[in-house]
Amino acid sequence: MNQFVTEWNTWRDSRNSALAKPFGWLSVVGLHWLDAESTWTDAPGTFTVDDGWVTVSLKTGIKAGPAAETFDLLSKVENGGASRSAGGEPGTNGAGVTNSGPTRATSPAVPSDTSTLPTVTDQAGAGSAAGAGSAGGDSAAGTDAGSGGHDAVSARPQVRVEENGFSAKLPAGGSLNWFTVGNVLYELIDRGGRLGVRVRNSKSPLLGKFFEVPVFDPDPDFVFLARFTRFDPFKTYTIETAQEDLQLQTQATGIVTFETQQGEVSLLTTGCPKTGLQLDFHDSTNGATTSAWRTIDLGVPNQDGSLVIDFNRAVNYPFAFTSFATCPAPIEGNVVPFDVTAGERRPPFFYSEAGINVPFLFYVWWDEESAEVTRPWYSRFGLDITILNPNHDDGRLSLVGFDGVAMSGGDLSPLGRKARSRLIDVATEALTSRIPVIGIGAYSAFVIQAQRELRSQQGYADGIEREYEAQADRLLIVMNNELDPKQAGFDIVHTDASGLIYVEMPFDIPLESDRTEVEDFQAAMESDAPITSWQEFDYRMVALIRHHR
Repeated sequence: MNQFVTEWNTWRDSRNSALAKPFGWLSVVGLHWLDAESTWTDAPGTFTVDDGWVTVSLKTGIKAGPAAETFDLLSKVENGGASRSAGGEPGTNGAGVTNSGPTRATSPAVPSDTSTLPTVTDQAGAGSAAGAGSAGGDSAAGTDAGSGGHDAVSARPQVRVEENGFSAKLPAGGSLNWFTVGNVLYELIDRGGRLGVRVRNSKSPLLGKFFEVPVFDPDPDFVFLARFTRFDPFKTYTIETAQEDLQLQTQATGIVTFETQQGEVSLLTTGCPKTGLQLDFHDSTNGATTSAWRTIDLGVPNQDGSLVIDFNRAVNYPFAFTSFATCPAPIEGNVVPFDVTAGERRPPFFYSEAGINVPFLFYVWWDEESAEVTRPWYSRFGLDITILNPNHDDGRLSLVGFDGVAMSGGDLSPLGRKARSRLIDVATEALTSRIPVIGIGAYSAFVIQAQRELRSQQGYADGIEREYEAQADRLLIVMNNELDPKQAGFDIVHTDASGLIYVEMPFDIPLESDRTEVEDFQAAMESDAPITSWQEFDYRMVALIRHHR
């Protein structure tokens, strides 16, 4: 293993460890925006807002204590001391690295979910501003303090202990890990002048399910030598966020420029030139194999402005894991003009008001028109589906975090040798991991072949001399015995000696159903009504997966 891959693996291990912290981003289970007086189901008390101060009056019997960050602020107030942000000296990356050559960021990069910035008051000489962008950060989650940073010293939250609760006042764009009740931490945030309470639970289902973030294989072709040109003064932009009704102000600190096979590329940076630049970007993989946008910790540019952009270290913002993040979108126009098949992929796991999702991987080769019609059905029926094309999406994708995998297509001829091998490997991994795997149409052959090879390797002699063939006018569906198709109203037409289960469907049924409500699909399934459309078929397949989970 070469040094490039070794360093990348070390970085990735740090990233996964940072995410897995008890009160990190994977522990977030709620976000509540505050009015003058607010409470909600399971709230520890009533929250009131007065002149910027937020006070929680605890319910009778609720025992709460200050979180570590609040306790630290209280201690400094009691001792009469002034708090100071941590960071590196001017001209370093915070780790004692000098500007002797092009630098590569080494942070695990768990970015903050805000880049709201206070007014820049002294760009020229604020070398002491290391960590100035930590307003809105998440120190408990290992947040990179440089995310959203700038060259001005940021204010600190103010805190007080009340007779029956706590009070706090945040600077603009700030965050405070405020107080805890048992295994739940309540975080106070200011986003664009709106105050909210974010709830973190160290026993959240998402944190318990987490193993690692899926990634593309490391590729040196996605490493570029770039040059940073600083703006003076910085430029302010209005940006969108992961919350549809929230916009924020951010400041572009400069431009990074680098050469690619597609020509010269220039992108705007945020962050702090003296403590670490940040690059938020879109590319054409967003929404398919990657989340809606990603970010890279660029580190500190050298004195001549040179730095390294390593897309292998592109990471997901917290919004890729939870619907309760307020992450900043890239500045308009920050689009990389090629597929960035490097860095982190879209995570299969996600937490929202509906709870943890049911992530499912789907390799499909049907016509695009049918895919556009059917894709929304899965989400509506409760399956969070990642759709890949076996010919085009050629990166190795682990099934870790997925609750099942399906592969579907009517014709094998478009598939190349690598695509066919990939589908067999995916089916083998699913069978070995004992997660549901479903082959539909011609693609059922890959599930069958994977099962045959796996059983042979394990020393079984099933004695299957002839494979089952569906009738000419019917579609074959093959699945492993992790699933019980009878539970969803499917008739089993065959079970082979290896344990695979066979179901058939007629081709000549309409795409969409006359039924419109999910409750109607549910009632039809429970009454064992015949399947009269592909929409009903998809509903029952989703129900089958969800029931297995």
